[in-house]
Amino acid sequence: MAEIKVPAVLGEGGTETVDVEGETVADLFENHADEHGPALRDSVIEDGAIKEFINVYVDGSEVDGLDTAVDDDSRVRVIPAASGGR
Repeated sequence: MAEIKVPAVLGEGGTETVDVEGETVADLFENHADEHGPALRDSVIEDGAIKEFINVYVDGSEVDGLDTAVDDDSRVRVIPAASGGR
């Protein structure tokens, strides 16, 4: 199973790592939603695409779309854009 590291800001109180089955990035988020609820999926995906201010990486490489393939031992990271300052 692929591993998704869910950042605290998108998770339920703290950073967590979850094992999820799927052949594509889209599969991972759908299967995660089935097991843990839709919060992460809805924070990352909108209108069939990764939201503008969310970055998703598979094994260290940023993905362009939800159809990106993942292996059983892939590590997926979700990183929301940070902003602020002056």
